[in-house]
Amino acid sequence: MPSEMSTPVKVFVNSDNTATLVCPNCEKTRVVDVSKYINRDGNAKLKAKCGCGHSYVVALEKRKHFRKQTDLEGTYRYTVSDAANGNSQAQGKLKVVNLSKTGMRLKLESTPRFELGDRITVEFRLDDSNRSLIHRDVYVRNIKDKFIGVEYASQFSLDSTLGFYLFK
Repeated sequence: MPSEMSTPVKVFVNSDNTATLVCPNCEKTRVVDVSKYINRDGNAKLKAKCGCGHSYVVALEKRKHFRKQTDLEGTYRYTVSDAANGNSQAQGKLKVVNLSKTGMRLKLESTPRFELGDRITVEFRLDDSNRSLIHRDVYVRNIKDKFIGVEYASQFSLDSTLGFYLFK
């Protein structure tokens, strides 16, 4: 069916660049080498055809952990060090674009003044029934325009509230 071909099946790529494909029609599995399909970002889409004759699109995902897409508003704060004026607090608004077990992707309202490796504090409310407040210290791991990728400063930052939210 054409509609099945248009919706990709997400498949995680193992550290040895293999992926386990599961046919959405007959559920037959097969492990394939996908190293030649992985681009620099670690993601690619390709067509797969099962022995049962069913064709489907596969979206390869090389991330270590599942990411939940979100649209949550919040704020960030960080300390700006200035030799002339000393330390001062800076802040801004953000949107949490996605969350994972180890970090999150944020979109800022304006271009950030902080740099890779800087520690910032983010605060936002989940869209769960309790409107749970999340307050985390994070390290900036990548910056691209107004988008930043951050990693939790503490390995214990995935508490039960955030953990439950990720997997519901």
